[in-house]
Amino acid sequence: MSPKDRRLFFPATCHPILTRRHLLLGGAALLATGPLGRGGRRAFAKTVDDGTAIVQHYATDPDDPWGVAHGLRAMGRDFTFKDGRRAVDYLLENELVTIPANGKTALGFPLGIEGHQNMFLKTMLEAGVPLDYAFTHEGRRRTLHDVVESARALLRPKLVISTPNALPWSLIALTRTTTPLRRQRTNAWGEPVDLDVLVESALRLLEQASLPLAQVMRVGRPETAQAPVHGFTCGGTHMIYALLTAVDAGYADKDRVGRMQQQVDLLVWRLGADLDFIERFYRARAASAAAFWFEIDAKLKFLGHAEECLAFAALHNVAKLTPVQQAQRQAAVAALRQMLGDLEERNLDEAKAVDLELYRQLVGDTCHARHGLTLK
Repeated sequence: MSPKDRRLFFPATCHPILTRRHLLLGGAALLATGPLGRGGRRAFAKTVDDGTAIVQHYATDPDDPWGVAHGLRAMGRDFTFKDGRRAVDYLLENELVTIPANGKTALGFPLGIEGHQNMFLKTMLEAGVPLDYAFTHEGRRRTLHDVVESARALLRPKLVISTPNALPWSLIALTRTTTPLRRQRTNAWGEPVDLDVLVESALRLLEQASLPLAQVMRVGRPETAQAPVHGFTCGGTHMIYALLTAVDAGYADKDRVGRMQQQVDLLVWRLGADLDFIERFYRARAASAAAFWFEIDAKLKFLGHAEECLAFAALHNVAKLTPVQQAQRQAAVAALRQMLGDLEERNLDEAKAVDLELYRQLVGDTCHARHGLTLK
């Protein structure tokens, strides 16, 4: 598979750009492992086909805090390393930094580590870490509430309002912790922040980017070209999840419930349409071991993230599925479980030998899939 053909189906992911340190670590890993054949397969003890074994084995590397945060998403706030240390403590005590902000300071995670602003914070909140959760940072007692207040202070709407791949994580973290009655704040630069305006902007960006797919769905044709929403992080699923979170938190003005129902309807249609398109996308490329890994991650990424959205919608009753749509969802879940079961019988170092970033995506996407499959 040529470098040109190693293009990801979803060009924007929830994974950070690799740093030189990650590249050096990855290079060492490649030298250590090399390409693996059938003899390199790792058969995990079969329990349930939700990716648990993969998460517990591959998402506990303290050299990869992004991977650890995804393990936290997959397993919840009690996720621990093999030595018993809680992942949430590791992230708060080792990766949180003091950030200068217009002559003041705030707490936050480096963007180069978490990939998207407030990704680690929203993951902790969704994992059930309470606002009064205490930890020590630079010799001072802090709480998660301090990190939330810092997130409010650091958010600059003018820098993110038109950027779809910068919005979802902040929307989740802040709409979960800010009632609509207190949606208007001032950040560290004295700039006005209105969460309702950000939610509306995010929904309009999603609707516009999804319009070509909605038109294809209406006429009953297969997908033949990628739409702008495919360029959103993980195919737009992060934006959908963030908007469902916002609606559930009370940011439901301007007919947003009905508009989000339309986006959920489109997402259910994509469960089949996108997978068919992904298969055709990689069929046109070399049939190689590399193509296999890229294709399975594209499918895993979309199905896992989509199930997160649909499970959240069902759990919080923010969108409804018809009996036909329920059957489509269940078929997608069965396919997702089959993929995870197949992956558990492989050694993911095979994927690392193909492409380090692909390997990291497989781990992270497995974490998202498990979160979706266990969200109740």
